[in-house]
Amino acid sequence: MTKRVRKLLAIGVTAATILGLAACTADPEPGSGSGAPTSQPQPGGTFTLALSTYPQRGLNPHYGASFDASQVLRNVYDSLVSADENEQFHPWLATAWTISPDGLVYDFQLRQDVTFQDGERFDAHAVKANIELARNPEYPGYSDVGVLNYSSVNTVEVVDPHHVRIALNTPRADFLSTLSGIGGAMVSPRSLSNRDSWASGEGFVGTGPFKLDKAVPGQELDFRKNPDYNWPPATASHQGPAYVDELVVKYIPEASTRAGLLESGEVDAIGTVKAEDIGLFQGISGYQYEQKGSSGSPKLLYLNVTNGPTTDKRVRQALTTGVDLNSVIQNVTRGTQDRAWSIISPQSRYFDGKYQGSNSVNIVRANTLLDEAGWRDRDSDNYRVNSAGDRLTIRVLASVPGYPEDDFLKAWQAELRQNLGVEVELKYVENALVYDLLAQNQYEAFPRQVGGLDLSLQLNRGFGSVTPDIKYGQITLGSVVAGSKLADKQVDEWLLNATTATDQDARKLWFDKVAQYVHDNAVAIPLYTDRNSAAATANVHGLHTLFDAPRNVVNGWSYDIAVDR
Repeated sequence: MTKRVRKLLAIGVTAATILGLAACTADPEPGSGSGAPTSQPQPGGTFTLALSTYPQRGLNPHYGASFDASQVLRNVYDSLVSADENEQFHPWLATAWTISPDGLVYDFQLRQDVTFQDGERFDAHAVKANIELARNPEYPGYSDVGVLNYSSVNTVEVVDPHHVRIALNTPRADFLSTLSGIGGAMVSPRSLSNRDSWASGEGFVGTGPFKLDKAVPGQELDFRKNPDYNWPPATASHQGPAYVDELVVKYIPEASTRAGLLESGEVDAIGTVKAEDIGLFQGISGYQYEQKGSSGSPKLLYLNVTNGPTTDKRVRQALTTGVDLNSVIQNVTRGTQDRAWSIISPQSRYFDGKYQGSNSVNIVRANTLLDEAGWRDRDSDNYRVNSAGDRLTIRVLASVPGYPEDDFLKAWQAELRQNLGVEVELKYVENALVYDLLAQNQYEAFPRQVGGLDLSLQLNRGFGSVTPDIKYGQITLGSVVAGSKLADKQVDEWLLNATTATDQDARKLWFDKVAQYVHDNAVAIPLYTDRNSAAATANVHGLHTLFDAPRNVVNGWSYDIAVDR
């Protein structure tokens, strides 16, 4: 695609969006559940939303960028571009852009009417300040976005106040994804200058449709409307300020409690509806329910290839096929989640259907594999032991799980004991402790859904070497999850090729090589797909906009939300 075509496409999207918005009068709103209102959205009022997890790393959008809970900060911060559910990119703070034929130079034309909430003008200098600070090793966001997202940036040049040029030292197929995510949030340079706020994000200022008014750590975030806002992404459904005057986000870890608050009318909407609570809202008068698949990573169980029984491929294969995952998933989630067959989500453009049905349950074969691996005998509790009398124990290290992971792991534990005579120890710790314990390497399995808007980030975080070879240049995309402790130079090279390739067919080829390697070597067990859900009263307009495309995390972005009172 030529530079001129890319520019015309970006401008065309803006024009088409504006025309579409002017003509849009269709109600009830598509994608908002069968109980959506039929009236036109009206401004005013308060929208109260209950979510499960408070931003674990505070309120700096760059520092917590890889965590789903931090996505709620999207209400305060805009990005240069936006992404839709088909992983296509659209104008936001940038009105148009061009990419050089070699994929190394990005030129962005910026809106000229945008101000930060502290009155500072948004311009090319602000873009430069944000990206360069993210690349500063002293900045807390360096670990989240500096290394993983901006390591290939050579220079950020202010061509003029409304034209910024970003030069890379190697092509990055994921660069627009980086800029579209919360890690690409634009923060007022004036507020960034306060080093004391870098870790907490307190006092940070964005250009978004809401201003953060109050934060009660672990409990609540209160936002108020930015009355000057008039620069939504091209994917939004209206122009001008947000509809609601106030947004209140309450953090309630228990899914059943959130459902009870919605039933009692104490909140207008909730995220992450537990399977047994769906029937309270789906198809019920007065409510609406919405569920969306995600292009993000499925829930995977990483098997440690460097420690304990899982160093043996036969043991890993037995763990992969020794449990009827279809049955477990159906029983635990009641069909709200689907079986994952690959490390790539079926919602992703790079998913290959050849994995469907692979690694199906085969308990006889799984038992044979464990016999062959030397775990033939049983102890007094009927657990497998080796010739030295050591019990076959799989230690699962996990962050304190929510729904449905907790129920799933307990069911998996019971099935392995019954089917294979394998003991499973579940160790739950706070997320802040997980990476220290991973480094100590005292575990055999680690369940995780890996973040990252682009698939290359997801797979690099999950399967790249912890210390990548420097010959691969500044793309230091080493695994920050490292659940399998995989350190394979061939896999690293495939991941590098997938990151730098700009052709989608070529990227799919490289991604599939990684997926096939993980499959053939039982490096990780694909568990279930990431399907996100939300419910609301019938008074809420735009329920579907709470999902952050393309991953469809329920991030609570409430610009297009309106509430009838």
